[in-house]
Amino acid sequence: MPRHALPSGNWVELRDPDTLRRGDKKKALGLVPIDEDIELTLATDMQMTDGMFVVMISSWSFEYPVSLEAIGLLPLADGTVLEGLPEIQAAHKLLFPQQPEATPEQAADPTSPTEPSDG
Repeated sequence: MPRHALPSGNWVELRDPDTLRRGDKKKALGLVPIDEDIELTLATDMQMTDGMFVVMISSWSFEYPVSLEAIGLLPLADGTVLEGLPEIQAAHKLLFPQQPEATPEQAADPTSPTEPSDG
């Protein structure tokens, strides 16, 4: 995999998103500290992204090993560049696919498992 330069002068090498497996998704999600008693917050999306970084980064030039704690030490500019890399974008779509939105017909269906939106 090619190296990607980061604003800090460091670099990362990423896995090919096509090599991701079910266990990688489980690992990425397992790094998000959520249980039944905790509400989702604005930080949840960032925690999911950090978990994805851990499974996607194959090597980097930072002096510490890749871990959730190490991802938290990344300079903001490095994290922003990392989030925008094509491999990360592709991995995000594979690991956390968007659920399709209900059509108006589905929302109006009384047998639908979800309630219609107010919008």
